[in-house]
Amino acid sequence: MADLYKVVISLYADVYKSIGTDGKPKGKNNTILMGSFVKILPEETGNWQKILAFGKESWIDKTCLGLSAALKCFYVDVGQGDGALLEVGNDENGLKIIIDGGPNDNLSHYLSKWQYKYYFDKNQKVHLDYIFISHFDKDHYQGLIDIINDSHYTIGTIYHNGIAKFNNKKINFPKTEYNTELGKKSKHNGEYYLETSFNTLAEFNALQVKGGMLDLQEKFLNAVNTATSQGRLGDFVRIDHTNGIISNKSINNRDFKIEVLGPVTSKIDNKTAYKYFDDEAHTINGHSIVLKITYGNRSFLYGGDLNIPAEDHLLEHYSNSNPFEVDVAKSCHHGASEFTTDFMAKVNPYATVISSGDNETYSHPRADAIGCAGKYTKSKRPLVFSTELARSTAEGSTRIKYGMINMRCDGDNIIMAQMKEAVSSGSVWDLYEQSFFNV
Repeated sequence: MADLYKVVISLYADVYKSIGTDGKPKGKNNTILMGSFVKILPEETGNWQKILAFGKESWIDKTCLGLSAALKCFYVDVGQGDGALLEVGNDENGLKIIIDGGPNDNLSHYLSKWQYKYYFDKNQKVHLDYIFISHFDKDHYQGLIDIINDSHYTIGTIYHNGIAKFNNKKINFPKTEYNTELGKKSKHNGEYYLETSFNTLAEFNALQVKGGMLDLQEKFLNAVNTATSQGRLGDFVRIDHTNGIISNKSINNRDFKIEVLGPVTSKIDNKTAYKYFDDEAHTINGHSIVLKITYGNRSFLYGGDLNIPAEDHLLEHYSNSNPFEVDVAKSCHHGASEFTTDFMAKVNPYATVISSGDNETYSHPRADAIGCAGKYTKSKRPLVFSTELARSTAEGSTRIKYGMINMRCDGDNIIMAQMKEAVSSGSVWDLYEQSFFNV
């Protein structure tokens, strides 16, 4: 008989060593977060089911088990960069989404060695419905190259912001046309705009042929071309604020929606153009894809590397509304000082997640970013998480415990958790319950 597995569908579940003669659990073994798969063992008693989870036989309340979990977000520790995995529902009715991939193989290893190890061990395909690349800076997309190249994955759509990067030291850099390392910048009605962009994979390839493309970007493009030729990638699409809602479906009887709030682009001679922010770095960072994800009554913001001129630009565009307010926000630009308090006040979350690493030239997260994340919030006890601060080493060894931040949402309630440096009280989790996410 085949092994039977179920998934934890409650936000989290405490599991126990035994059930007493009085029907009550005894000896807490662990706390398991929503979405974890457990093996069902033959023994049960009353409302308690014996399971095998994370190498331990335990007892769990049957009502905590089911076939389809609600929304999970894994803010993966990718060092100095961004990388997040979102899952909602199951393989039949749900979605798997990646938002950025970091500068290294941390995300790829997490997926293949942990989250999707079951699929890899059985040589089964993993379908990623969407990959969002907020912008083409190394610390947001280099880690995606291995994932896109891996034949274990099929991908529905890769979404990008349409801004490529070039190297003006290359012999074939088109100096007569490009006057920045993002392409052509020109002046219209007293303002500078970036005119060079691409929508489709064909246009991306055409930019490479024109010359001067950054080596890393060419490597990424080659991965996308290969996945497309192998039939593993469905589409490659530029998005901006004009796309609005790009996904809206019912999962587990709750509405799941992805809305594109940025970049806010312009039209010049009926072609897409991007307002030029100070310099090349501010421009590509400032035109990051900005996503608002809603599940049931709860919402989440992912804003790439927004900066001060970009946030001013967004606030001006949305001056008659505030689409930015959410319950949990991924801090823009790794907790840098490049933010406006006006924008943070609009976001107004209960919790903020900062994804950064040990690159001391940046000193992320900056003290003012942490302080303002705690100040501009709707909560009396705001939460500020940091992948870097959550990272540790196992006692007595040099093995790194990566600082992933976990979020779970059932459409009404939210919990967030980070792993403890040392296990205590029968749980590996430093867990923040629903009460932190209510006014």
